[in-house]
Amino acid sequence: MKRLLFVFILLFGASASSQELKPSDFVINPSKPYVYLKFDHIGLVKPNPDSAAENYLWLKVVNNSRIPITFRAQGPPPGYPGVSLENEVVEQEPVRLFAYSPQELDNFKRQEKLRKEHLKHKPLGDSFEVSGGAIVRPGEELLFSVPLNYVDDDWYLRIKFALNLDRSSSSIGPFTYLPFYNWDIPKDARSNNAEETQTAKH
Repeated sequence: MKRLLFVFILLFGASASSQELKPSDFVINPSKPYVYLKFDHIGLVKPNPDSAAENYLWLKVVNNSRIPITFRAQGPPPGYPGVSLENEVVEQEPVRLFAYSPQELDNFKRQEKLRKEHLKHKPLGDSFEVSGGAIVRPGEELLFSVPLNYVDDDWYLRIKFALNLDRSSSSIGPFTYLPFYNWDIPKDARSNNAEETQTAKH
């Protein structure tokens, strides 16, 4: 009887291990994260006809998984592509520095004072009281936009998504967060945008 039980456990264990999921069962392109953000472009937007044009950042959510994902979303500014996704703007953790002289210590204190003053201008992000759900299916992309000042040397953009497992996924999660940093914007895109902004002002 003990021998039969041992054989059953051995066979069951071998069967279970052969059915374990592999990364390729979940991720489409193994060289990329299962969901990620990528830069699309920077451009001028007029949120409404009476306002001045503002610089906006367009990004794409890429679903590199084999499961649909969902976001809380609204429509974009009228006449512009993509959607608006609920997001938050998060303070960057300050870099820890060591001072080896009184002069260096004074310099660090001045820098920290300037950083805290700059953080007073940090945007809050976009939170929607009423929103719809945007679903990105496996292998697809979703274009969205935020004001360009949502990324900076002292703060970054963060959006959240959930695996679209049922109707409540976008409301109760569990959620995963996608960050986008100032240094994720290509240098040539920033240079081109600065020239376009100067032209628009003249």
